[in-house]
Amino acid sequence: MLKKVLVVEDEQLIGLMLAEEIRHMGYEVTAVVSNGQAAVQAVQHNPPDAVLMDISLPGVLDGIETARIIKDERNIPILFFTGHHHGRQLLDRIRTVCPVGIINKLDSPENIRAALASLLR
Repeated sequence: MLKKVLVVEDEQLIGLMLAEEIRHMGYEVTAVVSNGQAAVQAVQHNPPDAVLMDISLPGVLDGIETARIIKDERNIPILFFTGHHHGRQLLDRIRTVCPVGIINKLDSPENIRAALASLLR
């Protein structure tokens, strides 16, 4: 059975590109959503084996709060995906949800694939 990944990314094009890469790696993408509320609903509807989560999301729930809700409800591993450099205060908030890791959107495709593969082992 294929491992399933939920992609949470507010930039639609990046979300679709990530989903394609994940499928190319041999995994199933349960959904590509662009905000925290949709991510929580997607997890409730079709629980994934892992979540690739953007930290900066529009709306009431940012990626960190969304991850906290998902971890509390389902304890699903989360890999944060971001395009920003984050200060100490934000990194401290990120650590409170115990993510599998944080990767940069500008990282090489090989490093992103390696992080995803590690997440789904």
